[in-house]
Order: sequence, then C-alpha cells, then structure tokens
Amino acid sequence: MGKLSCTCIMHTDSALIKLSRTSFFACVFLFLCLSVTYGKPINDTALKVQQNEQLKAVDEKILLKNDRDNIIVKESAEEKPFPPDHIEGVKLERDGHMNKEFRKEVFLGNEHEDFENIPRKEGEKKLSDMFLQVDANGDKQLSLLELTEWIAMKTEEHYAEAKEENTKNFPMFDPNKDGKITWDEYRTYFLKERGYSDEEISKFIKDNANIELHEDDDYELYRDQDRWQQADEDEDTQLNESEFLAFKHPEHCRGMLRLLVSEILHDLDQDGDSELSLIEFVSLPIGHEGELERMAKEDEWVRERMKEYKETIDSNHDGRVTIEELEVYMDPKSRHNAESEARHMLGVADLNDDGQLSIKEVLVNYDFFVGSKIFNYAKSVHDEF
Repeated sequence: MGKLSCTCIMHTDSALIKLSRTSFFACVFLFLCLSVTYGKPINDTALKVQQNEQLKAVDEKILLKNDRDNIIVKESAEEKPFPPDHIEGVKLERDGHMNKEFRKEVFLGNEHEDFENIPRKEGEKKLSDMFLQVDANGDKQLSLLELTEWIAMKTEEHYAEAKEENTKNFPMFDPNKDGKITWDEYRTYFLKERGYSDEEISKFIKDNANIELHEDDDYELYRDQDRWQQADEDEDTQLNESEFLAFKHPEHCRGMLRLLVSEILHDLDQDGDSELSLIEFVSLPIGHEGELERMAKEDEWVRERMKEYKETIDSNHDGRVTIEELEVYMDPKSRHNAESEARHMLGVADLNDDGQLSIKEVLVNYDFFVGSKIFNYAKSVHDEF
C-alpha cells in the first residue's frame, strides 16, 4: 500500500470517487434492471443469457483474484529480511489499514490458511474439531473465558512461529556467518531485491555515491534505518538474531511496538497534534466532517473504521486517540484485546443470548469465523479502487 503520509490525498480522492460508485455486484444488478425497464424489450431467454454472462464474468474475476492471491502466497513463502507490511495477530497493518484477516488469525491460528481452499463441508468438520479444543471444560459451550484463553494462546503461536522462522532463516542473511547482520548487508539485499544492478549497489554502499532510487525504495530505507537503530539494543550498528527478530516483528517488543505505533500515528495524523481524530482515522481531509455520515452509509470501509474507532480504539470515548491508546490497541499480547475480541465473537454469534456459544451457533456463523471468499473478494476490489 505504501505510505499513508504520501498517499493520503490520493486515498482521499479515491474515497470521494467511491461516493458515486456502488459495489460491483450492485452495478450488475442495476444494469440488468435498467435493461428491462428502459432498454429495448428483451424476452426471458435473452434476459437469462445476459444474467448468465454477467455471473460468468463475476466468477472469472473471482478466479483471477484467487490465482493472483495464490501467487502472492507463494512469493511471500520465501522468507525475506524486510519487516512485513502485514503482521499476523495485530489489528492494524503497517500502513494503518485494518487487518482483514485478524479474526481468522486469532481464532483459527496458524491453520487459518488451511480453510481458504477447502470445501465448506470439510471446513465445518475442521471448525467442529477446533470447537472441542476451545471447550476446555467439555460442557459443549464456549464461554467468554474459554474464548479469551484460546485467542491469547493462538496469538502466542504466531509469535512462536515468527521466532522459529527467524532462527531458521537468519543465517541466509548473514553471508560471513559472524552471527551479525550489518546495515550494509541489509541494504545490499534490499537493493538486489528491488532490481538494482551490482554496479549501482556498489556505488551506493561502498562509495557512498548518490544513485537514483525509486521514491518508495528511498523512503523504505529511510524508515527501516529508524527501525534498525531502535532494534539495535547494544548500539553496535549490527543486529544479532534476537535484535533482528525485533526489527522484523516489532509487535512483540515493547520499544519496537511504540515505534510501530508512532509510524502509523505519523502517517494518519494530519494536523500534527500527535493524536487521531475520527476524521483522520478514516483518512478524510480535516474540514470534511460533514461528509462522514453520508460516506458511512455508502462505504463499508468507512463504516468499519468508524465502528472500530468509537467502540475499541478510543477507550475513554473522548473523541481523540492518543499514542498510548493506539499502543494498547496494537499490542497483540494484551489480555484486554483478547477479551475484547472474545466479547465481539459472542456479540455476533450468540444467537440465544445465553452468554455462550454452542457448536450450532459457531457453524451457523461459519463465514464470520472462517471468512467468505465472496466477502473477501468484494473487500479486495474496494481496496484496489
């Protein structure tokens, strides 16, 4: 996504453009209705053919999106030293956008990707098996405490996986095998991955010569240097294995978490007061508060961010989010966050309002816990616009 500080205006423009754009599926429906009402009369057979063609087009777009996602998954499977934009088990991405996979990550844990490409019947079987694991006392009901404990455990699994992955892959980024990664070694790898030639890299690293860097690459190196210095606890300008873990996964290190939060705050904070208003959190220009309610009616992205801001992030409900509030919200190890997510799950899936979840209630809300491909496709189309 890039930097919100640099793309705020672009995002705002696209947000305003979206005011006049309904969802893809609504457009299809409206097109069909207008064809019948105002267009040339068409018989039922022709209408069905037209509808089938439109549905086929939607299916093809979904298949293309799935294919592209599979390619992205394969590419991301190759471990890279760069701090990831997406951090599992954390509610916000590095660019300040909501983590759309958060619920799946903290409830399904490391198995969440297994649910994406299996038939629903098989998914329901896996979800039922997971229900039994969450049900610690075996009473066939999931209580608030059981859900909270499960979410906390699954969040810890993400950290354990990151730590194991870091130990396994650290040597490949340490070419001289001295147990340290220097800033020059990191920059060399970074620039190679970005497609710069050996000659350009040599000039930049060894000769300190200026070379023409892509604007995004220049900014990322600048920001990574801040992260590097923060992670370098012994201040020797090199990172050992544990420091490198903090560099890549700041969410599990207190000092690094504060830096991550500061970066997000900096990108979203338009007036420079080190706090976030609601209008800033939904990335609208200050002064356009009057547009907020109207946009919320038309744009799910805006509705989600407004809801999250009011109900969760702004903990004292004073209409301003401080860096401390944002840090609590972003902290994956926070017991409060685990309980908050458990309460949200109960609020959505507890159909009989008994304060617990039965297996039936979990399966009825399968898409909520596992995620719907159609829903995810619609969300991704929104993000691309």
